[in-house]
Amino acid sequence: MTRRHFADEQRRNRRQSRRFSIVAIPAVVAAGVPLCIIVSPLIFAFLLVTATIWDLFAPLSPGQWAELARIADALPDLWDAVRGRSSDAAWGPLAALLLAPGVAVMLFAWPFVRHLSRVAGAGSLLERIPSRLPDRSVLAEQQLANAVQEMAVAAGVPVPAVRIIDSPAVNMAAIGLTTGDATILATEGFLTELDRDERQAMIAHFVGSVGNGDLEIAAIILSIIETWALVTALFEAVLYRHQRRLVRDFAAASVHALRGTLRPPEARAVVDRLLGSTMPDPMEVAESFQPENLWGVLFGLFVLIPVLATLGIASIAARTASSLFTVVGFGPWIAAMWRARRRLADATAVQLTRNPTALAGAIRKLGAANVEVREAWAVNFLFAAWVPITAENAERAHGGGEIVGMRLETEPRLEHLVTLGAFLDTEKLSWRARLRRSVGTPEEVAKAIGWGMVALAACIALLLASLALTAWLLGLLWGLLQWVAPRARQPS
Repeated sequence: MTRRHFADEQRRNRRQSRRFSIVAIPAVVAAGVPLCIIVSPLIFAFLLVTATIWDLFAPLSPGQWAELARIADALPDLWDAVRGRSSDAAWGPLAALLLAPGVAVMLFAWPFVRHLSRVAGAGSLLERIPSRLPDRSVLAEQQLANAVQEMAVAAGVPVPAVRIIDSPAVNMAAIGLTTGDATILATEGFLTELDRDERQAMIAHFVGSVGNGDLEIAAIILSIIETWALVTALFEAVLYRHQRRLVRDFAAASVHALRGTLRPPEARAVVDRLLGSTMPDPMEVAESFQPENLWGVLFGLFVLIPVLATLGIASIAARTASSLFTVVGFGPWIAAMWRARRRLADATAVQLTRNPTALAGAIRKLGAANVEVREAWAVNFLFAAWVPITAENAERAHGGGEIVGMRLETEPRLEHLVTLGAFLDTEKLSWRARLRRSVGTPEEVAKAIGWGMVALAACIALLLASLALTAWLLGLLWGLLQWVAPRARQPS
């Protein structure tokens, strides 16, 4: 097997990471596109109502009413085109009207979310994962703290903080937002199941990862996921009280950020709720509604049911579209970049320890051990190893858990370490066997493709249903506004 120098491997993986970072930028912007069909009708309705109120005090010209009529007819025209009917719509302006709002919402919200994350610092993640300071009377914990300090000095980075997770799982992680606020987390199982050289090699991997800037990349990934959670919370705020509280708290934190008075605990509370955001059940609203009089019945018929039929479906469609985009659009680029960062950290660990065999031994043990830290699902890609996502644990795989393929497989990773000088017996596999191991058997691949097509079809159906209902309601609103503002009947 061809040997490679760790310095060459570092240069190669840094180049790959830069390429994937550049390609990921338009993917981040495109993340707002699946939400556009949901955002745009709400903005259109707001514009129509605002223009009608404005017309009562400062009459609009016939040309301005003509533009409003085009807005009112935009979604019905698009719906006619979807059903194969002829349409006279101007597709260029219509595409801009449909796409611009969602992208604008993402671009506006993302900087605020990133700022909140920076103010929150590593504390928001530390609060999610219960941990403690090392016990200096325990030899393994003292050795861990000393090894982190030694590796940090060797790597030329600030010494990360060290904390212990009281768990039998065998795992380790580096969390934080920058090189300066990094924290190394290690489980009790990690200290007992790995020998000293293996622990030192894994410490070198994570200290090298911190020095290579991986925490900044991870912070960007998490901020994008948090922005998706915020945008879907905006849709769901009409239906769910806890989402209204989240939007209100985010708005208050953003105002404090603009004034320079944002406190870390306030930012941590908002960031933690964004990371833990899960899909609520719209039927909970209907089941909890118990009208006590005629006005309550009328409210249910003319307000609650239309809202559930539009915003309820829209919220499900928004979350489904975001999750689907994470898996098939944004996810593969980020996963490929993150795997390159892990290989770069492996090469850095070899540089720091000159002991690739110890690193390979640690990776082999982690691959065969229980590695699940239950509180860490949202940020599992920051850990050395993780459990596969299955039907039983899929409900916990929100946040970063939705991005598949971020983990380097154990056997190919061991083969890679052999090229860096590790002395380890590894099974030499053909390219067909490697492909089968990485993607599964043909039956598993067919099943995954089938479920993926079902998810895609369900997402498209939800978006079309939301579009059809919203188009109908916009037409109804336009008819009502024409009655309120007679000039709307005769646009030129």
